[in-house]
Amino acid sequence: MNNSETNKTRFLNQLRDYGISKLIISADFLIATGVFVIMMIDKKYQFGIFLAPDTNNIVAIFAASSTLFSITLATLAIILSFSNSELMQFLRSKEKLNSLLFPFWLGNATYLIVVILSIVYLTVDITKINFLAKYLYPAIAALFIYALISTFFLLAVVI
Repeated sequence: MNNSETNKTRFLNQLRDYGISKLIISADFLIATGVFVIMMIDKKYQFGIFLAPDTNNIVAIFAASSTLFSITLATLAIILSFSNSELMQFLRSKEKLNSLLFPFWLGNATYLIVVILSIVYLTVDITKINFLAKYLYPAIAALFIYALISTFFLLAVVI
């Protein structure tokens, strides 16, 4: 694999090839955005649709995200271990390899963001930072839902 082929496997190059519009007009993105908006409306008008922000919920999301991050990363490693196989050569020749790799990058990046935000939620006193107190819990929940749905779409890509 030469240097230009290696660059094609990097996240930003794959995002450019995949297309941001295709990413934004996806079911998983729209559902996650809907959850975020509904959680914000619920918080503002106190409808009580969602549970109040709770450390136990964040710990559960943190644990699930960490586990799914590890599983998808291991799956990616297994797929990449076939990099010299005829299947990979065939996918490269048909320019389908990036469309197989990008969902892994995206899912793992999202899980990693959820893990980092969960750590911030659990370690920082967010009540003293109004912006975090208002947006962090809904953002973590919405990003986790996005990553979870993205993982199911990932299964469809792989299978």
